[in-house]
Amino acid sequence: MSKRIRRSLLKSFLYSVLWFFGHNISPRFSHTLAYWGLRDGAFPPVRQQPPELNIDVFGQHFSTPIGIGAGVDKRGNIIDSLIYMGFGFGEFGPYTLEREMPIKETYYLTKERAVLVQCLGYRNPGLQAMLPIFINRRYLPNVIGINLTITTHNEGENIKMGRLMSYMEEFPMMVQKVAPYCDYITVDFGHPESELSALVSDASTMLPLLKAIKEAAQKAAPIQTPSILVKLPLDLTPLEIPLVCQILSEAEIAGIIVAGPTSLFKNTGISIQDKKVPHVGMLSGAPTQKYLVELIGKVYQFTRGKIPIIGCDGVFSGQDAFDQIKAGASLVQVNTALTYEGPQIITKINRELVDLLRQNGYASVKEAIGADFY
Repeated sequence: MSKRIRRSLLKSFLYSVLWFFGHNISPRFSHTLAYWGLRDGAFPPVRQQPPELNIDVFGQHFSTPIGIGAGVDKRGNIIDSLIYMGFGFGEFGPYTLEREMPIKETYYLTKERAVLVQCLGYRNPGLQAMLPIFINRRYLPNVIGINLTITTHNEGENIKMGRLMSYMEEFPMMVQKVAPYCDYITVDFGHPESELSALVSDASTMLPLLKAIKEAAQKAAPIQTPSILVKLPLDLTPLEIPLVCQILSEAEIAGIIVAGPTSLFKNTGISIQDKKVPHVGMLSGAPTQKYLVELIGKVYQFTRGKIPIIGCDGVFSGQDAFDQIKAGASLVQVNTALTYEGPQIITKINRELVDLLRQNGYASVKEAIGADFY
């Protein structure tokens, strides 16, 4: 046995011991522990996935539909390690153009397997600081997306034209910077407390904006142009959903991400007994799964299954992933589960998903997409 293999096995053993004793004590500690383990190579790579999990979406081949959502890795240190462990793809970000470090309060709701975040803005090192990392890792074989957004604060019901002009300038500028270094770009409108979430149902804004973004990507990477995806907020109203789907269909985007977080109590109605936890903020995790499945199904129906959908978060098991796929998702992203279950959860999800596909008579993930509707 080589010295390198012995070192890897020792790291894996030490990580397992620390996780066993520590992950039930503090989710914050377990989150940090998982980061250390991934950074230091404590997990063995997975060489090959069962063929039932293989799927091709927007021109890319995925070994499994289970990927890593934005928010897990904003510094480019661990997503590639997670993919080697068995995830099918990863998404860096979300990033604003410049570094932002707003005050952030995070509450771990262990009983609900959820995370509540209070933060005005997006904590991230800034796109400029990340470009050298993207350039250095570009030729790795992993399927990678980059999530881009703009921090805005609500200034009333009407969106000012001056701010609208900055959307038209800033998004294409960021897209041009990252287009040569990723397989897809996510334009993130998914934060319900941002003005951006109000734009997704405004055709007069969205159509020219998405056109400018697609043109910027084509100009920056004419040979291997990344696909453009739009991330939607979970809090879309029933009246907004068909309108948004019509806009995105007309814009001919490559994919739609349906994701949390969502406003606490607005949709989930979960009860929190801990008096130390505030009743305001953005909630992600297991309580959002029901609402994600519902919205995925509606988007799938209104787009007639013609635009690939990615479900983001709410997934803690193969059954959770299977439910999102049957509702219409082609791919599924894991986020909050990593905090509570650790990176090794991907082995469990992949195994359970394969079993469910076989038990229900599906030869592949593709056959199960949208199965709830036929």
